[in-house]
Amino acid sequence: MKNKLNKIDFLAKCAVCENSLDPANITLLEEKEQKTTMHISCSKCNSSVLVFLSNSQAGTLSIGVATDLDRSEVRAKVDGATISADEIIDLYQFVAEEKGDLRQLLK
Repeated sequence: MKNKLNKIDFLAKCAVCENSLDPANITLLEEKEQKTTMHISCSKCNSSVLVFLSNSQAGTLSIGVATDLDRSEVRAKVDGATISADEIIDLYQFVAEEKGDLRQLLK
């Protein structure tokens, strides 16, 4: 992971308070061939961000999304069960057949 962190110097400061980020507050969530997902928290302002890095022939693309989840909550979500294609189809059919107010159903 240390080599990866050297390549992401642009993430060295908190986007909220511009405090220098401590590598100890970076949690590697998932690493695949061309994609890396991290949770980064700032020790000064306690803000957190999910960072998605993607490598391609055009270069490295990064997307940061602010979150209120801490590293343990994010880890639980990432490691949790995934939604299957069958579950998505079942949900689609359920919603398509629903005759009432969908907003009430979602509450």
